[in-house]
Amino acid sequence: MGRKGKTRLDWVRAGQILLVEHGIEAVKLHTLTSRLLVSTGSFYHHFKSFEEYLSALAEYYGSEQAQLPFDEARARVGDNPESLLLEATAIFGAESGRQLNIAMRAWAQTNKCAYAAVRRYDEALIKNLDEIFLTLGFNEIAAKSRTLLMMGLASLDLDPDLMKPGFADRWHYIRDKLMLPDDSELHS
Repeated sequence: MGRKGKTRLDWVRAGQILLVEHGIEAVKLHTLTSRLLVSTGSFYHHFKSFEEYLSALAEYYGSEQAQLPFDEARARVGDNPESLLLEATAIFGAESGRQLNIAMRAWAQTNKCAYAAVRRYDEALIKNLDEIFLTLGFNEIAAKSRTLLMMGLASLDLDPDLMKPGFADRWHYIRDKLMLPDDSELHS
């Protein structure tokens, strides 16, 4: 049917694209095989059932994807908190990363596995962002408040036609402002 050799990750990423484009209802075996140009045999080589696949789809988001931007950012820019924050949160300003957040949260409304994955994703983001803001010298309430703002903005679903300037420009402006403390927000 097409190119062979698809990995589990190829299947998961294809499912994420469908999830973002059309919601969980569009994530079907036939649609996935058509997108990947493979047979259903390839699917069953990696997954015992479609339920197992959906669990893998949620699990990847809830474990690896939350930590990945921070690990990749550290590899590129080191542990400098300002550089790390700028680099690691670039995904929030990207349409695809934000749309995946939104799609996963919609799926989590009706699926326990997706809900658990979103919780794990949020826990990883909170841990990483809190750590960065605390390292930047913010007191605990200021650091945690900034984390909450960033997470909320990363999951906001707005009509792009209403966003002039666009979300990415606004995101970068707000993120940069969140890095600037006033004196009352710094550690003593």
